[in-house]
Amino acid sequence: MQLSKIRIHNYRLLIDAELDVHKETTLIVGRNNTAKTSCIDCVSTVLNDKNFSYDDYPLEKRQELHNLVAKYMAKEISFSELCENLPIISIEFIVDYSSDDLEDNLGALSPFIIDVDLDTTEALIRVEYKLKIEEKALWNLLEKTFYKNNVWMPDTTEIHDIVVNSFTKIFGLTIYAVNPKNMKDRQVKSSNELSELFPFYSIPAERILGEDGTQSKNTLSELISSFFDVNEEELDPKVATEIMKLRQIIEDANKDVQKHSNEILSYVVSNAIGFGYPNAEELQLGVTTHLKIDDQIKNQTKLSYTSGASKESLPSTHNGLGYKNLIKMEFLLAAFAKDVDKHGEACIPLLFIEEPESHMHPQMQHAFADYLETFLNKISNVHIQTFLTSHSAHIANTMDFSKIRYAQKTTAGVIYKNLHLFAQSNANNMDFIKKYLTISRCDLFFADKIIFIEGASERLLLPDMITKCEKAGLFNSATYKLPAQYYALIEIGGAYAYKFIPFSNFLGIPCLILTDIDSMEDGRTKAVVSKGKTTSNSTIKWWMRQIKSLSEDDATPIALSEIIALNESQKTRGKCHIEFQTKENGLCGRSLEESIINTNRNYYGLAEPVTEESLTFKEKSKTDFALRLIFDKPDYEIPQYIKAGLVWLNEQKVLE
Repeated sequence: MQLSKIRIHNYRLLIDAELDVHKETTLIVGRNNTAKTSCIDCVSTVLNDKNFSYDDYPLEKRQELHNLVAKYMAKEISFSELCENLPIISIEFIVDYSSDDLEDNLGALSPFIIDVDLDTTEALIRVEYKLKIEEKALWNLLEKTFYKNNVWMPDTTEIHDIVVNSFTKIFGLTIYAVNPKNMKDRQVKSSNELSELFPFYSIPAERILGEDGTQSKNTLSELISSFFDVNEEELDPKVATEIMKLRQIIEDANKDVQKHSNEILSYVVSNAIGFGYPNAEELQLGVTTHLKIDDQIKNQTKLSYTSGASKESLPSTHNGLGYKNLIKMEFLLAAFAKDVDKHGEACIPLLFIEEPESHMHPQMQHAFADYLETFLNKISNVHIQTFLTSHSAHIANTMDFSKIRYAQKTTAGVIYKNLHLFAQSNANNMDFIKKYLTISRCDLFFADKIIFIEGASERLLLPDMITKCEKAGLFNSATYKLPAQYYALIEIGGAYAYKFIPFSNFLGIPCLILTDIDSMEDGRTKAVVSKGKTTSNSTIKWWMRQIKSLSEDDATPIALSEIIALNESQKTRGKCHIEFQTKENGLCGRSLEESIINTNRNYYGLAEPVTEESLTFKEKSKTDFALRLIFDKPDYEIPQYIKAGLVWLNEQKVLE
């Protein structure tokens, strides 16, 4: 059995969100502030039987909450109508047990299976944070804020404060087992039954590593010394014997040290009688110490790092944060696995790790993501479903697409997009996209906007061009301007950029394609634009086929004249926009470099009459060309097609 879906309603940015859960690892990626961690927090609150706070209630629903409460207090609706219409925080867990045989022990899931139909292989668990306060108590709580001397005089500030401060008094968790075939058929269950089904552990991003060497809570040293407090039967048999030996040595040492310390300290005290107390007629003083070497071991245990050859050691503070973070997580995972094994196999352990990449270099991030499932299978006999949140392109691009969920923030809340669904419907492009993301380590999943570019020249020049456009006032139409946003430059080229267009639209990320017109006399011979008949640019050809409603494998030649004639609206498809070279100063270059030469003729020493042949790029290095332009002529003119594309991208809203 496995958790297959989580549905969350009215929690922070998760107004109506559904997360498809992978049977092994679910990776949640997305821009900042897209409720990646909120999903973990919501699950954690429920499984730990905690209360939600007013801060967890979504901003979009608060006015509706206050309006309904006001209607109830004005006696316009009944208490039952208030309960029925109030938007509540809720979370649903859908468990799939189709792979279990009829005779299998479903263990902790059994209380939540209330449908006796043998064809049902899905269990639905719903948790609601709804009104728990009695009607009379609610009225008494709010009456003074709505009525003054029995006259309707609502004090909105005081009403708000009472709702905020009394939120946990007004609302409470109720857990239901629901019949998936009849949503009205449900039974109340206990929080203990839910926690037995879902043993839960969370490793937050803010992990205390004990960098100063102190025994802070949950430091590495504390985790190691905790072995002294564990029962032998809870330990792995491989280490239990050694731990018992160590404890016996410590116990014998305790007795020996106790005896000798009592004798020595009693002698010292007896020699102090000359000070007048105690005298010889009174009871004589002795000394009893309570020395426990195991306490010293626990309190003073610290990690050290030993050289294999010399056996010399260094303190843990001398090691890098990345290794300490990784070691810390290994111990935390081992501790969780040990706890999970107590529950037996008939449960669904859930492990949440927030931003595991903290302090790790890229290669270590890749290794962690690649080895995590193997490690968990080694340390636990019970299958653990893992959830990761990450801002790391190295972790994201290590994972298979079937495990990645993209958190997209919209004006209606956050939704989790299952990349596996896109992969299934776009099989032709997925191999290329996955390989490209893996090789390039691009951060497409974390960007506000995307710019697909041709090559090295664009990569060097685009950031400078964006700055120049801002200084020229071209971005003033937008409040949140392009330079302040996180735009990803993806060097892909016109031969393959079109493969990313459906993917960008699926993710809902605005993207700009800056490509070369690549004019050709025929399918094999390059030509200046004025003499060209078609293009060799695969992305432009794909774009034109979409406009003409032709199939992607249609071999009908695309006329260059039709490409040049595209208007602004035709250059936009969904959230994607394409731009290529256009005529300036009476001429049109066929590449970025030729367009720059055309718009900066004096700098490149072009004397009239200038022809398209004069614009031909003849240098060996495009990188050198771009760097010389930036440093030798900082006031260069930007080609018009790039300006037009950047202005379009600047005007696109991140949230819609």
